[in-house]
Amino acid sequence: MTLDELVSYEEGRRDSYALLASCFYLPTEEMVQALNELPPSDGDPYSGLVQSAKLSDVESLRVEYSKLFVGPYNLLAPPYGSVYLEPKKTVMGDSTMDVMKRLQTEGLSVQLKEAPDHIAIELEFMFFLISKELEELRASNFDGAEAFRKKQQVFLELHLGKWVARFADKVEEHAQTEFYKNLVRATKSFVQEELQCFETGDYPKMPHQN
Repeated sequence: MTLDELVSYEEGRRDSYALLASCFYLPTEEMVQALNELPPSDGDPYSGLVQSAKLSDVESLRVEYSKLFVGPYNLLAPPYGSVYLEPKKTVMGDSTMDVMKRLQTEGLSVQLKEAPDHIAIELEFMFFLISKELEELRASNFDGAEAFRKKQQVFLELHLGKWVARFADKVEEHAQTEFYKNLVRATKSFVQEELQCFETGDYPKMPHQN
């Protein structure tokens, strides 16, 4: 794979994380419009998400979002990694602190409205790490690019990849709209594919490794 091909491949990964992350925030007209403008594609996990976005209105999505992820009384599908990773299923546990440290290590602000292990923030962190990898690739610093790719693998294995499937099951169990069911299906499928590629070593090699 040439450098240009690798850059294009990684840009696709980066953009997928960005798209998924944007969908786990409170829905806006802009979010629905952006999804509606995506080209139709029957062969990928986003096809159902795009179709259900076309059939959804923002107000109904906001109601569903609040029921699933906000409360105020009982979260039907908590969007926080610590709920699935901590023995007592509590928010802001050791796993949350580990995510915060990783954000701080990369120079990112931890003054967040949500806990650092919120699904959207963890997806955005992967977006950030891939963006940094791309910076190194474009500078032909392949060792630096490889270091950021390794950080992606570790983060998936210790955090996002360990709990996204259980989170997705919760959403599918309680969601009343197809949009959120399709969203978590696409997210689960994408993250599991990412994990498998790292585990099997199927990711494209750096140009200097070819």
